[in-house]
Amino acid sequence: MTFCSSSSIIGAMQVDRNSIYSVIFFRFAIATVIFIVNTTLFGLGRIPVYFIITAIYGLTIMYSLLTLANIFNRKFLYVQIFLDLIMETLLVHYTGGVNSVLSILFPLSSIAASIIISPAAAIIIALSGSIMYAGIVTLESLNIFSVPALGVNALVTPSDYVFSLLYFRVTVFIVIGFLSSYIADQLRKQNKVVLSLQEKLRREDRLSAIGKLAASTAHEIRNPLASISGCVEALKDTIYLEAKDKKLFDLILKETARLNDIINGLLEYVKPRKLKLEKISVDELIDEVVFLLKSSKKFNQNIIIKKENSLPEVMISCDPQQIKQVLFNLLINAVEAVDSQGKIIIKQNVKKDIKGIELDIIDNGIGMSKEQLGTLFEPFSSGKDQGVGLGLPIVSTIIKEHGGTINIQSALGKGTTFSIFLPEKIKE
Repeated sequence: MTFCSSSSIIGAMQVDRNSIYSVIFFRFAIATVIFIVNTTLFGLGRIPVYFIITAIYGLTIMYSLLTLANIFNRKFLYVQIFLDLIMETLLVHYTGGVNSVLSILFPLSSIAASIIISPAAAIIIALSGSIMYAGIVTLESLNIFSVPALGVNALVTPSDYVFSLLYFRVTVFIVIGFLSSYIADQLRKQNKVVLSLQEKLRREDRLSAIGKLAASTAHEIRNPLASISGCVEALKDTIYLEAKDKKLFDLILKETARLNDIINGLLEYVKPRKLKLEKISVDELIDEVVFLLKSSKKFNQNIIIKKENSLPEVMISCDPQQIKQVLFNLLINAVEAVDSQGKIIIKQNVKKDIKGIELDIIDNGIGMSKEQLGTLFEPFSSGKDQGVGLGLPIVSTIIKEHGGTINIQSALGKGTTFSIFLPEKIKE
């Protein structure tokens, strides 16, 4: 026996403790209302009803304690709702059968299931409740179970009336179940969109702050760094150094070069880019980048890079150099993620409905965790020992400037897929 307000439905998109407590509270409240009404109207004339309400109170206390102990998995929630259906069936039986007003409790269970379990659960509970309700009413009408007398003389209900009312109520139960399922599903989807947008806004705020900081400090750091590097090189060439000292000088030069790369990356990340648009085949850009990558001395020739669905005839408007930088960064990441026998697939698909091309870069490498995915496009979030963490943020910025999108799917041990969409024409 469950109930939840519309505000609870809107807020309970994820199964959490607050949602379950809301359902437990309304279960307790409704049981209390039934107790008060039954006592006021019938006194001690309905003893079984008091036993049922006592059982509901006992179950409610048990549910509360288990929820407090963080025991609220899917099985536990289903047990709650199915026990509610049993209690509702008994209450209907002992309060008038087909004429009982407590039949309204069945659709409330469907609503509760859609909140604390899933949209599909609402349909399951609606069908189960309908079967239980139809079963008890049918058994009563066939005199297999007798309806407890409500007064001195129990009224005999015509069978036509019974089955008409039964058909109507079961239809209502199922319709409410499907509506609850649909509404809960839509609200869950909207909630995911809202959470995604909130996270995107938070990330954009962080990136904007980092960009302003980088722009104000990078130039100030660059000049002293160049002076340090130049002085060290001059000293190295003019004074005698032992092997140990020479190694220290080489380390200084190496680290200053690395710092310079970080500064260049920051400047590249924050500086406004003026797109030099050309009409070009993405397939051609892919070939150039793959050739450049395979020509590198660091490239392991055992790694397979394969193109699928080549579309040389498809032309888009883009800045070729920037898109090549995007492809090169993504392919470098894929190469570093796979082992010596790794495989990388590049797929192309035309999106006619939104006029553009989608590129999928798929590898069978080590994959990424959910934590890594959450900060993937944030500066300095590289998971590599030697990485600066600016490659993917720059990639994301370039794609956005072209009016496109970039998405990623990955799991540890299952590889990674980067999906890029580039429009046929960039909107001015």
